[in-house]
Amino acid sequence: STINPSDLGTIAGKYRTGRDPNNLIPGFEGSGIVVSAGEGAKGASLIGKKVAFLGDLSCKWGSWAEYTLVQAVSCIQLPDSFDLKHAAAPVINSMTVVCMFQAILQHKSKTIIQSAAGSALGRMLIRICREHGVKTINIVRKDSYIEDLRSIGGDVVLNSESPDFIDQLRGAIKTHNPNVFFDAVAGEITMKVFKELPSESICYIYAMLSGGDLPNVNAAEFLFQHKQIRGLLLIKIVDDNKGVLETLPGTQDYAAKLLGSLKTEFNREATFENISEAVEDYKKTLGAKVLIQLSK
Repeated sequence: STINPSDLGTIAGKYRTGRDPNNLIPGFEGSGIVVSAGEGAKGASLIGKKVAFLGDLSCKWGSWAEYTLVQAVSCIQLPDSFDLKHAAAPVINSMTVVCMFQAILQHKSKTIIQSAAGSALGRMLIRICREHGVKTINIVRKDSYIEDLRSIGGDVVLNSESPDFIDQLRGAIKTHNPNVFFDAVAGEITMKVFKELPSESICYIYAMLSGGDLPNVNAAEFLFQHKQIRGLLLIKIVDDNKGVLETLPGTQDYAAKLLGSLKTEFNREATFENISEAVEDYKKTLGAKVLIQLSK
């Protein structure tokens, strides 16, 4: 399995998932081998198979364990030869990016903006957009990410800590005219970017790295410029639409994508013995992905 911001939010009681933070095993996703199933044909067909899976919002049996319980419709079968560690973070980031790209197509976007661009998900979005000819304006907090993200296809990379960040952002928006903003912060930077977006743009918030408070919300942005802010939470989408993982574009040849455009690069590994330490490290460096090895 792996660690996601949604795990930290759930543990802290900030995500309204229905899970009791004092009585749960964390973890919303992972990979493994199906050892038992209920009476349904879908579950029975997966016994003995390798799968990537997404847990339920309300289930207290998370993926940070040797055994977990998930619905069959939330499993994606993998080839028998597939190395499960490459599917340890199989669904939340990659399928969120697939949902993002659906939004890009819906809004006929030629350029998008994203915050937290140095994260594993941000890198996936850059690669997917590049494959389909969509330009990206990428916001990071350290100069060290700039050349790195440009090297994988980021068209514009801006450091939000730079003194002239807003001027750079305005210049990039004037040049590329983005109409979709994918935000993982839900904080001050969210509204700074939202204010500069062209009329009729939309902001999708998919995480709350800053805690979720949006300061300085100006109703004029909605009334007169027809801008929108919406949520995009994959776990909620799947919980509301059982079986949606099987119908999302991108699930075909999914294993190949997990090794390519949807690949997750892990920065460290953790086990049962040091998982608490890994969580604390992840809090400090949210862009650094952790591989949790749970089998003995």
